[in-house]
Amino acid sequence: MADNPVQVSIVSPIPATTIEPPKPLTLTQRIDADEGLKAKRKLLTVVSLILLAIAFSGAKVVEANTFIMKVSFTNQNGIAYLLLLSIVFLMVRYYNYARPYHDELYEAWTERMLDAPYFYARHPIEDEVAGLVMARVPEYMNIESIRRDEGSFNFKYKCSWLFIRKFTYIWSKTKQDDYQETDIRVGWKNYFQTLFFETKYQALSFFTHRENLDILAPYLLGCFSILSFIFNKEIIAIIKGFTS
Repeated sequence: MADNPVQVSIVSPIPATTIEPPKPLTLTQRIDADEGLKAKRKLLTVVSLILLAIAFSGAKVVEANTFIMKVSFTNQNGIAYLLLLSIVFLMVRYYNYARPYHDELYEAWTERMLDAPYFYARHPIEDEVAGLVMARVPEYMNIESIRRDEGSFNFKYKCSWLFIRKFTYIWSKTKQDDYQETDIRVGWKNYFQTLFFETKYQALSFFTHRENLDILAPYLLGCFSILSFIFNKEIIAIIKGFTS
């Protein structure tokens, strides 16, 4: 009786597909996806534009369609004041939704500002750094010792009140040490130059990064509509002075 040969088939394992984790959304993408923020922004913009139309062109609100009935308005002055109060309320509501983005916008433009050579510059060949940030580091932090012992060193820019500008240093002497924070003012000698860079980078942000206008434009429009209603004659006189 002949032995039947046993056939063995070797099947190579199917390689498991690697699923990459989803990339985190950018700030602009998160703003675009925030439905609550968009709804409050749209409402604030529309009401502000209506008040601007009333203030500059004398437009009248005749009636409003609601889900239940049509409402006619006869007291036009009262409508303007109602819109003004509505804008104040809507700005507060909009701020509730936009507040988290304010911090991120602030961090974004301050990081771009601190990259300027005036604040922080690293030598391309030698391991040397310069700039106002390093010049204001207190001696007791001992940057050379932090590097030697593999500690950590970082910094941020902080604005508080009108004349106070600071660098916040986050550091630890070694890997095992807890982080410490130290606030050092930029100094009066450097204050106006720092203020120049601050104004420059904030202004540039409106032209080069659209998320700034996405968040801040409704505030500007709301404030301008309120001022145009309160100081209507003065603003019209100024506009006529420029156009005449």
